[in-house]
Amino acid sequence: MSPLGITLLMAIAFAGFAWLAWRKLGIVVRLRPEVRWDRPLARLRRVLVDGLLQSRMIRGEPAAGIMHCVIFTGFVALLARKIQLVLIGYMPDFVYPGWLGGVFASGKDVVELAVLAAVLYAFHRRFVQKPARLERNREAILVLALIAAIMVTDLAFDGFRFALFAAADPAIAHERGYAFAGAAIASALSGWSEPALRMGWHLAYWVQMLTVLAFLVWLPVGEHFHIVTALPGLFFARAGPPNRVPTVDLDRLMHAADGEDVTVGVRTARDLLWKDAYDAFTCTECGRCKTACPTFVTGKPLSLKWVNDSLKKHLLEERATIVGGDTPARTLPALVGGAISEEALWACTTCGYCESACPIELEHLHKFFRMRQQRVLMEGAFPHELKAVFEAYEAQSNPWGFDAGARGD
Repeated sequence: MSPLGITLLMAIAFAGFAWLAWRKLGIVVRLRPEVRWDRPLARLRRVLVDGLLQSRMIRGEPAAGIMHCVIFTGFVALLARKIQLVLIGYMPDFVYPGWLGGVFASGKDVVELAVLAAVLYAFHRRFVQKPARLERNREAILVLALIAAIMVTDLAFDGFRFALFAAADPAIAHERGYAFAGAAIASALSGWSEPALRMGWHLAYWVQMLTVLAFLVWLPVGEHFHIVTALPGLFFARAGPPNRVPTVDLDRLMHAADGEDVTVGVRTARDLLWKDAYDAFTCTECGRCKTACPTFVTGKPLSLKWVNDSLKKHLLEERATIVGGDTPARTLPALVGGAISEEALWACTTCGYCESACPIELEHLHKFFRMRQQRVLMEGAFPHELKAVFEAYEAQSNPWGFDAGARGD
C-alpha cells in the first residue's frame, strides 16, 4: 500500500466534499433565523425513532422501508471497516485484534451480503415493479451501482488478502477464521499465483477506496446529500401540527409609517427560513409525498418533491445574490411565478399528507402559507374563486355570505 497515496486521496476527497457542501450550506446560513434547538430531549428522541430506527420509513411502505433500513445500517456499520481500510493504507497487516475483531469480521460479511441483497431488490423495484412514485432517476441508479461496487470490492479485498497473507500472519489468519465470505473467496483463489493475488489485492483496495471517496465527493451534488443532512434535519424539525397557519402582525402592517419597509410572508428566497432551504437540499426524492396527495392524484402540478426540486435549483442559481451580504434582497426574483408557479401555490389543499408521509419529516405547508400571505396581503393577488369568499368574510364574517345574525341557523 502507499501511505502517501491514501493521504493525498483523502485530502482531495475531504476538500472536495467540504467545498461542494458549503455551496449549499452557505445559502442556508444566510437565510432568516429561527430557533430549532429547544426541547433537545424530544428532538433527540425523534432522531432515534424516525432516523436511526427508520420507523417512518418502514411504517409507510414495509418492503421498501426494510430495504432502505438495511442499506442505511450498512453505511453506519461499515464506517469502522473504512477506518480499518484507511489504516491498512499505512499498515498493510492491520487487523482489529482479539475476539472483538473476529466478531466484527463476521458481522461485516453479514452486513455486506445483506446490503448487496437490498441493492438487488432496489434495482428490481426500479426496473421491474416500477411503482408510480419513483420517477426515472439516473442518480439513484448510479448510487446503487456505487454501493454494490463498494460491497463487492471489499469482499474481494478480503479474499485476496487472506489468500496472500493468512498462512504467514497469525492475526490475519485469525480474522479469516471469522470472515466467512472472505474466507470462501480466498479458498476459491487458492490456485492463483502470488503475483496475480498481489495484483488483485492492490486492485481491490484502490478501486474500493477510490469509489468510497468519489462517493463522498458526489454526496453534496445531488439528492443523496440527505445521507449527511437527514439526521440533523430530524433534530431541527418543527413540532406541532403541520397545518398551523403562521401569525401575521396585522396591526404593524396597517399602521406602518410612510417609507417603512414592512414585509409579510415570503416573496423572495431571502424571506425563507433557513430550515426551508435545508429541507430543499435534504429531500431524498423518494416520492412518498405523492402517493395519496389529493392534489397530485387529481392531476394538478404539485408535489412536495417537485417544490423542493424547483426551490433547490432556484437557490443555487441565485446563490451569489443570497450569500452576498451587500446585495439588496429586492434584486432577487419573486419565488411565486418563478420557482413556484401560481397554479402550484394555490393547488395545495394544506391537508398535510406530504409532511406526514415524508420519512425524514421535511416541511412544506409553513412556507406555502407564508407565500400565500405575501400574495394576498402585499400583492392583492389570489385566484378569482376566492374573491367572493373574501368579500363574504369582510361583510358578514363568514365565507358563505350569510347574514351574521343568521349564522347559527
